[in-house]
Amino acid sequence: MAINFGSLSIVAARDDLLYTSDGRELIDLFNAHGTTWLGHRRREVHDALARQMDQVWITGGLPTPAVPAMRERVARFLPSGLTLASLASTGMEANEQALRVARVHTGRNGALGLAGAMHGKSLATATLGWDNGDGLALPGFQRIAAGPDVDEAVTLAAISAALRGGQVAALYIEPVHGTSFGWEASPAFYHAVRELATLHGVLLVYDEILTGCHRTGTAFRCQAHGVEPDILVFGKALGNGFPVAATAVRASLPLVPHMLLGSTYSNNALAASAVDATLECIEGLDAAALVAAIEAAVLRHLGWAASGDRPRLRGCGAMWVVRFDTPEQALACATSLLAAGVCVGLHGRQMRLLPALTIAPHRLEQACAQVALSVRANLGG
Repeated sequence: MAINFGSLSIVAARDDLLYTSDGRELIDLFNAHGTTWLGHRRREVHDALARQMDQVWITGGLPTPAVPAMRERVARFLPSGLTLASLASTGMEANEQALRVARVHTGRNGALGLAGAMHGKSLATATLGWDNGDGLALPGFQRIAAGPDVDEAVTLAAISAALRGGQVAALYIEPVHGTSFGWEASPAFYHAVRELATLHGVLLVYDEILTGCHRTGTAFRCQAHGVEPDILVFGKALGNGFPVAATAVRASLPLVPHMLLGSTYSNNALAASAVDATLECIEGLDAAALVAAIEAAVLRHLGWAASGDRPRLRGCGAMWVVRFDTPEQALACATSLLAAGVCVGLHGRQMRLLPALTIAPHRLEQACAQVALSVRANLGG
């Protein structure tokens, strides 16, 4: 199901606002799946792209000044011990690159993921997280049952059993499940996963496509977990809407040609300029404080939905998921919010709130108050 815009279309956007073809103004809590992290049409990113477009767009891997400048910026942003391997065009491609790195490094073909995670929509990345209902499978790829309805000890035991065969190259973790009701395990769980990966010679991949760039407070969620991954994948917010993602690896892990890190559009000058400008903007902000303020506002209005035996709200920082009983309820709520001037994300029976880091506080309060009213109405409470 998708929100029905009818004959309307989005004709303009700025900061945390969308403008429709009939002259309406919408507060944007969707932000193009969370990509416009600094708000729409961020001036610094626009200007960086405009300058680069006047020079050179893409060179097919031939050197440009934009790429080393970007690499220096990313190096300062990454957790200690990690280095940028390559830029990619999408999170899916970056996760595929991580898989190639792990398979070449370990000499193994298998991969392991947790059910309900989202790592992309290629055959390999989708197989790691969810059943597409198409009957397709990949030899050596496994999904372990996980989530709010599965005991963590059961999940850990299943991971341990799957790793014993010595065929798994990579173990994928999405630290907060963006399309599976915002599930996040305990810190002890992630420490145990790290230990199991080390014990069995498996590379631990943290997929922070959605959680990266301070969306949950720390620059990356692995830092909040106190875990050092072997590979870190991040994107969405990285180019503030420009299609770019990144694969970073442990600095001691050798990168060799068989890992096939390059592609036609990877590491192009425009993407490098977008990343450099976006991270420079983030450096100039108190991102942790801004995210904390967003979390406080969401909980002020919707905290009631996070309590009880059947919580309706999960998440942290600037990443929240509201769960309904049916897809129809979720669609009705999102539709009513659209009519009230608020745009949200929709996925099955889940509604996702991904406000921009720079959202105006008064608009955030207004939007959260409206979301609370609509959620109550559509839950019948």
